[in-house]
Amino acid sequence: MRVRTLLALLTAMWLAATPTLAGERRHTVVRGQTLGAIARRYQVTIAALCEANGISRRDVIRPGQQLVIPNPARQRKRPAPVSSKRPPGVSADLQRLALPGDSPVYYYTPTGPGRKTLKPVVFYLHGRGGEPAHACHRWAAVARRVGWLVCPGGPHAYGSGRSWNNDWAAGRRIVLAALSRLRKKYGRRVQLYGNTLIGFSEGAHVAMNLGARYPRTFNRWLVLGASDAYWGAEAIRALRRARRHVRRVYLITGKQDPIVRRTRTVRDWLLHERIATRMAMPDGLGHEVALETHRGLYRRALSWLNPS
Repeated sequence: MRVRTLLALLTAMWLAATPTLAGERRHTVVRGQTLGAIARRYQVTIAALCEANGISRRDVIRPGQQLVIPNPARQRKRPAPVSSKRPPGVSADLQRLALPGDSPVYYYTPTGPGRKTLKPVVFYLHGRGGEPAHACHRWAAVARRVGWLVCPGGPHAYGSGRSWNNDWAAGRRIVLAALSRLRKKYGRRVQLYGNTLIGFSEGAHVAMNLGARYPRTFNRWLVLGASDAYWGAEAIRALRRARRHVRRVYLITGKQDPIVRRTRTVRDWLLHERIATRMAMPDGLGHEVALETHRGLYRRALSWLNPS
């Protein structure tokens, strides 16, 4: 047994730095090793080691596991998650996309299993006066487990925030440009079809019209404060054409919201088109997004829209 164990250990040490076809080395983990120790041995950073293997610092490594060792000469410095323009009060891993001619788009990368693989995109479209960076920060705990969380800002200034001014065509331009830039930056980790739209109030107006016209790109909708007034005759015709592609719609409107009846009409239209639809009307809520007090409600809605 001792001879066999010694041979296994020698084999592991011999394989520990085997070159790969791409010019990189591989290391076979032996008992007691940590990511930090391996990174120091090969003079690479822990961040580069994790990136090369699609893992995080918190992941457990086990004896026999093979790790790709990146070339130290080609290590990229990890970019700062957010520039110095990051608003105060938001988490440090919030990132920023610049769209020429439009306000910045804020986003979070996915978390959880498979975060380095192809993942869907969740767009949050704020209400009038919303601030996209803070909105993204509020939604992060709920939406990042689904995939990318992207929070564009409306094209118009409104107080200290932004407004869509009920211009869904401008929303289409900004949302599709953000999706394209994210895909260009991260490649096939960003899903182009089958994504989710979340819209609140004025953002719901944009989401409902965008979803009806681009049902393959956005086939799952979480609409907060939906109103039948957001859809005109042209949008209804688009919805009828889109019904084969729209997978699921979840409507949330507080019982104290004056547009409750209008949300019910939206539900009836969706059901008439045989689109899988659920509706929740929580007690005590008005025209608001209550993530701090009803986080479980929004989490269940996203889980139903994106079943694992």
